[in-house]
Amino acid sequence: MNAPAKCGHPDSLSCPKEIQESLLTERALWITYQLVCMSTQTQTNQLPETKRKLVDAGVSLMRHRGFNATTVDDICAAAGVTKGAFFHYFKSKDDLATAAVIRFHELKANQFADAPFRRLADPLDRVFGRLDFAKEASGGAKGLTKGCLMGMFAQELSFTHPELRSLCQDKLARIAKDFETDLAEAKALYAPRAAFDPKSLAVLYLSIVQGSLLLAKASESNRVLVENIEQFRACLQMLFGRHRGSAGKQPAKVSVESRN
Repeated sequence: MNAPAKCGHPDSLSCPKEIQESLLTERALWITYQLVCMSTQTQTNQLPETKRKLVDAGVSLMRHRGFNATTVDDICAAAGVTKGAFFHYFKSKDDLATAAVIRFHELKANQFADAPFRRLADPLDRVFGRLDFAKEASGGAKGLTKGCLMGMFAQELSFTHPELRSLCQDKLARIAKDFETDLAEAKALYAPRAAFDPKSLAVLYLSIVQGSLLLAKASESNRVLVENIEQFRACLQMLFGRHRGSAGKQPAKVSVESRN
């Protein structure tokens, strides 16, 4: 006799209809998100080589120095192109900064879309797997993160560049929404009656990571980032009533280019 299907899977006969519909909706949103990432990646790969060099140089320099401390001359020098070429593709440094935010988010979205935890069938395993991957992608306990470009711009430019602020908010919200999908599926499967809200929990995680990136840079150590992610893991274990250990035994594989 076949074991009954678990609630939390769309084809479950024992799962209430409203939960089935919710899970199907969340999964559809995630598929749409992946397709958007693939489309964005194709668009960036089709950029003229000179423009791509300028955008990548902008991401690297502005992530390291910030917006105000990075000049057009700095970007041109790092990209190995002339100032005339810069203004052929961008009206101003603000224009390039917009492209840099889009590029940075694209790289991170693709990095997490291809992460090993995505292939895990159990949504709670994906939730905890994301935490392990986030630590490794930032350089691990022995590394030092370069920070998040959206987070840096949000702090530096929110009151002076409203369009960039709005763009950063949109990209950060997309990151939280991505995590919310797995949290919602895990809640439906393991804690359907629990009072916590997956959306609020995803925003809390994003807040913890962004704040920890700041503290890691200030202390010149990723230790605080790793410790805070582990504290968040402990909170999740209590909320879900399930104890899933860190995947530290099998570190998530992250390419050297993708780290930090």
